[in-house]
Amino acid sequence: MSEPFDQRLERVTITPQILYHTLQELLDRKLDLSRDRGWTALRADIASNCRPRLTFRQSQALIVQALSLSRDPDLGLAVGQRQNFASFGLLSAAMLASGSLREALEIGMRYHRVIGSMLDFEIVPFDDDHVAMVIRSRFAGSPIRRFLMQEALILIVKSTLFLAPHQNPIIEICTPFCPADRKSLEDQCPCAVKYVGDTQQILFQSERLLARLETADPFALAETQIVLDLLLRQELAEVDILQSVETRIIRSFPHVEKLSEVSAALGCSERSLRRQLSNCGTSYRELLNRLRIERARQRLVEGKLSRDQIAFDLGFSDVRSLRRLLNT
Repeated sequence: MSEPFDQRLERVTITPQILYHTLQELLDRKLDLSRDRGWTALRADIASNCRPRLTFRQSQALIVQALSLSRDPDLGLAVGQRQNFASFGLLSAAMLASGSLREALEIGMRYHRVIGSMLDFEIVPFDDDHVAMVIRSRFAGSPIRRFLMQEALILIVKSTLFLAPHQNPIIEICTPFCPADRKSLEDQCPCAVKYVGDTQQILFQSERLLARLETADPFALAETQIVLDLLLRQELAEVDILQSVETRIIRSFPHVEKLSEVSAALGCSERSLRRQLSNCGTSYRELLNRLRIERARQRLVEGKLSRDQIAFDLGFSDVRSLRRLLNT
């Protein structure tokens, strides 16, 4: 069996990028943080220029408390709004130097762990003229999923418009989270916003994403990527191996990668990855099957897709293979 979910929350580390801006938002709202030890300690660390690394559980507890203090279920929108493009730090420089908006977004996705994102991002084909950026929470059952998704949505929209101010490539936004004040969100979005489904995605016009950015600088991009690669290697050395493998599996569906492909993508040998998974009490096949079962059951309950479509989406050769797995 895989490592218990609660234990993984304790081991995954996250940089306090979002927490810093959440703290500033709470202070701007004149909320009393003196009775909360977590926010008091974080405020002291920031004041002393200390940059602590917190587990997902610790970060989640702080944000849950922030939501309670503010009594604002859409606090994530406010936290995203108060940030600007430079909030990404060195990653901002790399995105700014990119050749196109598509390249900038892909660089943002590649290095997002460096700034402590708690989400996963993926660009997928939509039709002949459009692509979609899909945004998922690494911990789907987290009570701060709405907060994280809203914060990310605003930042992506603002970054896109900053990089390409004269050619808006965003066609449509779909989010499952309808804010109490819809106008406050829709005024920030240069397109239609739909409140549907269970996933969050931004639809882009493909051709506009490929237009050359005015700030493109290949030399500056190469220089910043050297440093970002180093930071990313340091981050990946500490990241939870199960989370990394699970994310890889989910992002590869409907294609099912071999263990050798996953290990190569994670920068280790097949033997090493097998050993690490064994130390966690599981195997690649067990992880793959568990993720398939979870997603298949969820989609069956939703009732929007046929069993044949679900089987295809999860990489099965036919629907009988899906049935056999669900019955084991």
